[in-house]
Amino acid sequence: MTKLEGVRLTARKRPSEALVKKRAKGVIVSALRYLLLICLSYLILAPILSNIVVAFTHPKDLGLSASIWIPLRISFQNIHVSYLILNFGKTLPSTILYTLIIMLLQLICTILAGYSFARLKFKGQGLLFACVIMTIIVPSQVIMLPQYLYFRNFTLFGIIPLFNSGSGLNMLNQPAVIYILSALGMGLKSGLYIYIFRQTFRGLPRELEQAAYVDGAGFVRTFLSIVLPCAGPGLITVGTLSFVWNWNDTSFLSWFDPNNSNSLMFMYIKRTASMQEALNSISSKVPGDYTFITTNILYQNSVMKTCALFVLIPLIIFYLLIQKRFVQGVERSGIVG
Repeated sequence: MTKLEGVRLTARKRPSEALVKKRAKGVIVSALRYLLLICLSYLILAPILSNIVVAFTHPKDLGLSASIWIPLRISFQNIHVSYLILNFGKTLPSTILYTLIIMLLQLICTILAGYSFARLKFKGQGLLFACVIMTIIVPSQVIMLPQYLYFRNFTLFGIIPLFNSGSGLNMLNQPAVIYILSALGMGLKSGLYIYIFRQTFRGLPRELEQAAYVDGAGFVRTFLSIVLPCAGPGLITVGTLSFVWNWNDTSFLSWFDPNNSNSLMFMYIKRTASMQEALNSISSKVPGDYTFITTNILYQNSVMKTCALFVLIPLIIFYLLIQKRFVQGVERSGIVG
């Protein structure tokens, strides 16, 4: 091997300057990406972790620098007090049942509307779908006042006054109003759910339905046996969003059912508005050996943070159970398309 050939072979083995710069750039970009993810994760998780630490910290150790992230003494007093304040044994099952009913009503209504917009052709279809889009764009608070006035004197197109001495029914202060709105497509974010189902059904091949029609299946049977099983991703996506948003919502309750004492989120807002009154209301139920300082701001804040955990933990458990299916549903339902 000549000297010139050896130099050429060595040059081939050494990475070029451009390749080195490209690899260095890739390492820097990856480092910045991970740094950004770590910062965002900290912003999201830090308040939750802080609440968890406070929930298990003894009331006498609150505010100590040594108990910021790891409690000096583990205590369940804050958890028990928050449980009593929120009446968790009653509000949790009531809230789950209430939210599931709304979710099912919204699923039934929006999936039928979404399928109609995706497959059926009728006059005024474009105008009606534009109205659906408007319900997404326009804040729900804008149309709540007309809804409130309508249900305060509910006439059902003038039929009820014929059997009620000429006057309508006052349907406020009961959850039936929210159920009616959800069943008729005017519940929380129903317009968005209709859009998601429309995109889901538009992504399904028409040949599946046409083959069912050729085999003699009717419209209803085709929808239930062919279309509905294929809409699984959309069902999971809409069901999850409906459950979470209705769990956290208090606007509909404050307008149509303000006296509801069984809603966990509603109870949390009412109780935390005046923590001293909330603590005084359960003073007779608290064991005598508890460190129960109702006038201490630090103690009130610790109980408030623990109450927030009670509201948040059911949603975290719910998401962990359906996390994989929910992510797949979002990818396949047409939201990102």
